[in-house]
Amino acid sequence: MNPIDLQRVKVHEADACLVLANKYCQDPDAEDAANIMRVISIKNYSDDIRVIIQLMQYHNKAYLLNIPSWDWKRGDDVICLAELKLGFIAQSCLAPGFSTMMANLFAMRSFKTAHLVATSNMQGWQNDYLRGTALEMYTETLSSSFQGMPFAQASE
Repeated sequence: MNPIDLQRVKVHEADACLVLANKYCQDPDAEDAANIMRVISIKNYSDDIRVIIQLMQYHNKAYLLNIPSWDWKRGDDVICLAELKLGFIAQSCLAPGFSTMMANLFAMRSFKTAHLVATSNMQGWQNDYLRGTALEMYTETLSSSFQGMPFAQASE
């Protein structure tokens, strides 16, 4: 990476840098190699920055250990897409439907599309499933007055 670009995006002031893979690439190993080279450039420019890299192939993780300033203890991390996929498949063996649930949580669908499909001649569970895929999930922080309260009571 060009040092001028790294200076322009203020890598030296950043808390972390994300290096994302192109999951539609033709050659996953070449994509990983290019991203590992980006990490080397970033770490050479600012060795104390936390880097989180997304790799396509699990075996390419080993190359990161050869980067002198790569430090798992300081928060440098790897997210491997192939590893995530295999992990979801493994979890589905233990809990059937897990991968489907996770895919639905991370996918976005409009209610219109789901509603149009749901109004066709489908079984009841299929309508329920499609309606559910159009729902959204949010996080909220509850006040301390809910502490120790059973869920049924708190949800009233």
